[in-house]
Amino acid sequence: MASLTLRGNTFKKDDDYETTETMWKLIVTYLQPYDTIYEPFYCSGKSGEIITSFGFNVIHKDEDFFLHYNDYEYDIIVSNPPFSIKKKIFDTLREIDKPFIMILPVSIMTKQFFRDKYKNEDITFLIPPKRLQFSKKGNDLDRCWFDCVFVCYKLGLDKQIIFL
Repeated sequence: MASLTLRGNTFKKDDDYETTETMWKLIVTYLQPYDTIYEPFYCSGKSGEIITSFGFNVIHKDEDFFLHYNDYEYDIIVSNPPFSIKKKIFDTLREIDKPFIMILPVSIMTKQFFRDKYKNEDITFLIPPKRLQFSKKGNDLDRCWFDCVFVCYKLGLDKQIIFL
């Protein structure tokens, strides 16, 4: 698969699907306790704009997450990360060890790297009411062929699975 550069990061083709406002609205209540949100994967910048529009202080910059995650003070990391590098992302998130909410394919639950790092941790899966749909190049799509979940770490929720 060919690589492409998205705002300071090099990803695989099709890593440029972005989170819609509808998707972020599903988890706004889970963000309420946090003052500053870090949304590290920029793409077009729309995601940070949406979260900011809900009244949150958001750090969302056009730079490489792996080089800059220690540059800021933030309470939680929230993103729809590039799926092609999810193992590297989860390795880094484990190192950071802060609360996070990541949108990922439901298959993350069966990935050995995820199970090895998070099997005894405070993980909650937020299950959307229907299949999530993304946007690409500013256009909302209705063709996602796989299901996604919100993977939450250290949110202190009392259930491991919550149906939204």
